[in-house]
Amino acid sequence: MSDSLTNMKNIFVGVDVVDFPELINLIAQPLIEDQDVVSEFPMQVIKREESFPTGLPTEPIGVAIPHTDAKYVNNNRVTIATLKNPIKMDIMGGMDDEKIDVSIVFLLALGQSNKQLNILQKLMSILPDAELLENIKKGNQKEIYRIAKEEIGL
Repeated sequence: MSDSLTNMKNIFVGVDVVDFPELINLIAQPLIEDQDVVSEFPMQVIKREESFPTGLPTEPIGVAIPHTDAKYVNNNRVTIATLKNPIKMDIMGGMDDEKIDVSIVFLLALGQSNKQLNILQKLMSILPDAELLENIKKGNQKEIYRIAKEEIGL
């Protein structure tokens, strides 16, 4: 296993899904296949999202950073997905009825909590960068991989 947090099979472009559970079940598959996470990981991410939403009203493209407890994770990984059509998600720390359109999802599978904080900080530092978000949204798999490596440091 490489030390890298993301690889080509953890990057999904133009995913066509109707909602968050469908998305997570789809993009978590490579993580399960590679045993980076346990099989109940996607279900736990979906469950956690209901109580602790991770949608961020970033401009011009809404982003979400779903994750779950470290106990469901064997190897640290970050999966990146861009969506063909945005899905509605609750805003992190927002009111119950506040929803945003999310088109970029960073699914975090992170074991140690210090690692989690580190990655969250990296992501938070790029989220205000509208141009970077646009480049991720319209990028192909190789381009998104390059951005993840070089500009986010994953």
